[in-house]
Amino acid sequence: MKRKFNFYLGAAVSAWLLAILVIVAELAPPFKTLLQTLFGHHWIGKAVIVALVFVAAGFLVKEKKSHEKLAWYSAVGSMAVIFLFYVIEFLA
Repeated sequence: MKRKFNFYLGAAVSAWLLAILVIVAELAPPFKTLLQTLFGHHWIGKAVIVALVFVAAGFLVKEKKSHEKLAWYSAVGSMAVIFLFYVIEFLA
């Protein structure tokens, strides 16, 4: 029986997308302003985009195989990338 929703793959894709959105918003002020204009606050905009991608990726890739480790490593890796980005930006 095929899964109807691949939670782990959706989580992995959305974790990396969040890291990309955070970095792009910090390096490209017009993008951050666009998110703020459309959603009221740039973090709300990022949350809406990430949630939509999570659902889309989860429904589009309906595999039987579980991607638990991929989701876990993606979440931790995404947090590490965001943290390192802010450390580098603070020290530079």
